[in-house]
Amino acid sequence: MNTAFEYTLKAGGLMREEDYPYTATDRGRCKFDKSKIIAKVANFSVVSLDEDQIAANLVKNGPLAVGINSVFMQTYIGGVSCPFICSKHLDHGVLLVGYGSAGYSPIHLKDKPYWVIKNSWGENWGENGYYKICRGSNVCGVDSLVSTVVALYTKSQ
Repeated sequence: MNTAFEYTLKAGGLMREEDYPYTATDRGRCKFDKSKIIAKVANFSVVSLDEDQIAANLVKNGPLAVGINSVFMQTYIGGVSCPFICSKHLDHGVLLVGYGSAGYSPIHLKDKPYWVIKNSWGENWGENGYYKICRGSNVCGVDSLVSTVVALYTKSQ
């Protein structure tokens, strides 16, 4: 995410997805049009790895960008995901939007503290597009790369 924020700062902003759709190809020329910028990044920063500080930053600044190992997300259907073994190799960017102190974890058969993640795979995935993952031990690397960004909207969307 930090690389994307750096690019956005350098490029001057972002276009709407409708104006620059994803094509799933590495070929072609850049079609970025500065006249169609709708949002800019004013600044971004990396958040501490301490979970209490992550939670405080979330409350103060709103959603945070996080990296995560997505291997267990692919089969998630609900509850609090608390895999016993999960690599901390980050391969997916998501949005940390909340947390709770007690949510049911089917694998542990009891309540566990958790983070609430908003994913980009649509509302038909997970719990209406959201994922709950155990909080307290950097499960799947969720606490390893956390950043906050100050975004500025330049045009109505």
